[in-house]
Amino acid sequence: MTEDVGTTKRGSLSRSRKLRIWERESGKCMVCGVKLLTGRFVFEHVRPLALGGEDEDDNIRLTCKGCASDKTKDDMARINKAKRQKAAHLGMKQSKSPMPFGRGSKFKRKMDGTVVKRDEE
Repeated sequence: MTEDVGTTKRGSLSRSRKLRIWERESGKCMVCGVKLLTGRFVFEHVRPLALGGEDEDDNIRLTCKGCASDKTKDDMARINKAKRQKAAHLGMKQSKSPMPFGRGSKFKRKMDGTVVKRDEE
């Protein structure tokens, strides 16, 4: 199975790495700026891995759980849109209702106006 080119592999978030991020952010939410309490925060990627974000400390921020759920919801919408666009670009998604007499149609219209099946000539 091939891996999506735009997706970065998620690494582990060790205790020392979490502590570095906590100290850098001064224990505040990156979205709303509220002081975070123990157990009421999430380590969040600023640019999602599925959209090509790196799994580096610079791309990870602290967010409160409310802001994290809102951000994740927005991120999922953008990720799904990117996947739909990629599938359409690669020709993986066929139209359910092709244009009449277009290339996806079973029929074609000749220059003289007659309609024939596409495999006939």
